Amino acid sequence: MKLIVVLATLLLGSVGLFAKTNTPSGEKVLETFFSEFGKGNVAGVLNLFHPQTTITAVRKGNRSENQLYGTYVGVSGAEDFLKNMGNLFDTKRFQVDHIIGKKDWVFASGSFLHVLKQTEKLFESEWALKVQIKDGKILSYHFYEDSASFVVASKD
Repeated sequence: MKLIVVLATLLLGSVGLFAKTNTPSGEKVLETFFSEFGKGNVAGVLNLFHPQTTITAVRKGNRSENQLYGTYVGVSGAEDFLKNMGNLFDTKRFQVDHIIGKKDWVFASGSFLHVLKQTEKLFESEWALKVQIKDGKILSYHFYEDSASFVVASKD
């Protein structure tokens, strides 16, 4: 009888095939990301990025130091991404409509309204986000928005 209990514990318990993991789901990681972002908790947001993260803001590729669109690498890149957004935008509304995940891939969508600090013009867009999760952290982050509206709002 003890052998059956031990086998059942191994198969169904904390070390077996159906063991629960302490790693949060991809959806939970992204929900936490949006929550911390909404609170302005930069440290909390940065803690959600994997050390080898790659952030793609609208398009892949090099960018100048203060340019928002392009590729950012590592947690220091994530910090630069957040700083660039803070320098460019006064966010009036950021809405998350959907978060959908399957294993390590999570997708989200919504809309936002920013005032561009440089021109004081409105920048409004729907957005989509594709995220890959590894070890409970954001490994890749690709944000899509109406970049043509950004260009229009950027012009004096």
